Amino acid sequence: MRKFSLVLPLFLLLLSCGKKVATNAPASKLDEPDRVLFERAMHDLDKNKFTVSRLSLQTLINTYPDSEFLPQAKYALAESFYRENSNSSLNQAEAEFKDYITFFPVSDLADDAQLKIALTHVRRLETPDRDRTQAILAESELKMMIENYPDSPLLDEAKQKLRGVQEVLAEGVNKVGNFYYQRKSYPAAMARYKEIMTKYPDYSRMPDTLYYLAESLRISNNEPEAAIYYARIVTDHPLSNRVSGAKQHLIAMNIPVPDPNPVALARAQAETPRDDRGVLGKVVATFIHKSPVSLSKLKRNGFRNPVAQISSRKPSIPT
Repeated sequence: MRKFSLVLPLFLLLLSCGKKVATNAPASKLDEPDRVLFERAMHDLDKNKFTVSRLSLQTLINTYPDSEFLPQAKYALAESFYRENSNSSLNQAEAEFKDYITFFPVSDLADDAQLKIALTHVRRLETPDRDRTQAILAESELKMMIENYPDSPLLDEAKQKLRGVQEVLAEGVNKVGNFYYQRKSYPAAMARYKEIMTKYPDYSRMPDTLYYLAESLRISNNEPEAAIYYARIVTDHPLSNRVSGAKQHLIAMNIPVPDPNPVALARAQAETPRDDRGVLGKVVATFIHKSPVSLSKLKRNGFRNPVAQISSRKPSIPT
C-alpha cells in the first residue's frame, strides 16, 4: 500500500510533464488567422471568385490592422476588382490602387499599381470619334507613371501604352480637322492640325496631317507658310505617299525641293508595314495578351507561382 502511494504521485508528475512538452509544439495555422484569411483569399482570387476573395481580404484588413499581410491584402483587393473587369469594378480598382499607393508609396509594386490605374481607363477607351474622357484620363495616369517611377522596369511598357493612347487622341483630333477641311472651314481645320503637331508628334498619320495643313494654308493664300509644311513632308517623311504631291506644290511655288533627312529616311526604311486595323483595335491589342502587371513583374524575377509567392510572410508584396 505504501509503494502504491509513492508510485501514484510519480505517475501524475510524468503526465504533467508530458502536457508541458505538448504545449511547446509548433503553432498551427489556426493560431495565425490573418495568414489563413490571406491564403484563402488568394486561392479564391486565383479561381476568379472575386466576391468571396474580397470578403476574406476585407475581414483581414478590418480585423487585423497590424498584420504583416496588410500590404499584400490591400493590393490583392485592388487586383480583384481589376480582374473582374466590369465598368463599375474598374472604377473601384482605380480607387483601391490609388489607396494602396497612398498607404505604401515605396512598395515594390507601387509602379505596378500606378500602371494599372492607367489601364483601368485604357480598357474603357472609346473609338477616336467618340467620347475622349477615358483616353485623356489614361494619358494623364501614364504620364504620372513615367514621371514618378523613372527607374521602373515597367517604364518602356508605360511609354508604349502612352504612345498608343495618344494615337487614339490624335486620330480623334484629325477627324475633326478633316471634317472642317471638307467643309472649307480652313481656319478651324488648321487649328486642329497644328494641335496634332504640338501634342502628338509621333502620330502615325502625320504626313496626311501636314499635307492637309499645307493645303489649308495654300487655299487661304498663305503660300509661304504652306511651303514650310510641304517641305517637312519631304524631309521628315520621305517614304510617304504624300511626298509626290508636296514636291509638285513646292515646284509650282518656285521653292527648292529639300533633300530627305538621312535619319528620317533610315527610320522610315526600318519601320514595319502599316497595320490596317482601326486605331483603337491596334492600341487595345497591345494589352490583350499580357499577364496582369504584378504577375509579369513576378515572372521577370523568376517566380513561377505568383499566388504562392505573394502568400509568403514578408512585410511587403514580393517582386
